[in-house]
Amino acid sequence: MADWRNVGNWHWNEKNCLSWAQKYLENQLTGIEAEGDGIKAKVTSVDSVTGDVDLNMRKGRLLAIYDVVVKLEWEAIKGDDKLTGKISIPEVAHDTDTYVYEVTANNTAADKLFLKDFVRAKLTPMIGKKLENFTEDLKKENGSKMYIAGNDSAKANETSTSTNTQLAKDFKEGKSGGGDVGVAKTQGASFGTVEIKQTSEFMCSADDLYATLTDPQRVSVWTRAPAEIQPTVNSKFRLFGGHIEGEFKSLEPGKRIEELWRVATWPAGHYSHVVIELEQLSNSTRLSLKQTGVPLNEEDATKINWDRYYWNSIKGSFG
Repeated sequence: MADWRNVGNWHWNEKNCLSWAQKYLENQLTGIEAEGDGIKAKVTSVDSVTGDVDLNMRKGRLLAIYDVVVKLEWEAIKGDDKLTGKISIPEVAHDTDTYVYEVTANNTAADKLFLKDFVRAKLTPMIGKKLENFTEDLKKENGSKMYIAGNDSAKANETSTSTNTQLAKDFKEGKSGGGDVGVAKTQGASFGTVEIKQTSEFMCSADDLYATLTDPQRVSVWTRAPAEIQPTVNSKFRLFGGHIEGEFKSLEPGKRIEELWRVATWPAGHYSHVVIELEQLSNSTRLSLKQTGVPLNEEDATKINWDRYYWNSIKGSFG
């Protein structure tokens, strides 16, 4: 019995399997043969496999998502006649089982083109049959690394509970991973503020990261406590047992979050202004944070807490 490597089955994870796919297709396709009418044709090599091959975890489901171009070399022989050429398959993808084969010959002499026709008619179906197993083998060979045993999951939950207790204590006492920090005391006096900027990269889509920052079930995973949060403009949120509180001011799914944000130990009624922007890259998402209005003596602690309790906790919870 095994559990997904997450809490509450809201885990997402993404594994790049292109290197595995290149070796797999080379092993599976090289040497495929077709015979008939005195003709023998075979795939002599796999020239290239280019594109994207990913194994994804989504809400407890293992999904294979891929789209690659496969290029092969072939030869066909009948008696003294021999012809070589190339086969290009422009789309081997998770959402199709119908393939287009672009078959070309290195010699266009008319008296040998029957060998090319044989390759198209008899060899390409053999290739297609091999490709039928790709999705299943991709999951079988790579999916096991995305599971943990049930008893390990229980230990992880125990650790999460312990971590949350310490986390809440740190926020309450105004501590960071680096030690004690000052608590702002106004007593009617003004105080200086600073601006914080941070960037972090996450191996997921911008839509996934947005949901992880705003969806109550996902937020409860990485904060390791029930989260009072709803992804609607002007709604208030409370995280980490009330040690972080704020209000969403503007939301653009998959792109931007604007919010008021404060630590409970800050001067009463004082909120910083936070803008989080998400940039979708080819295989990841870059998060950029700009925070203004941070009390001067809370600068270091705030930087560390974003890293430790937000970015690192998200990566630790979701991969």
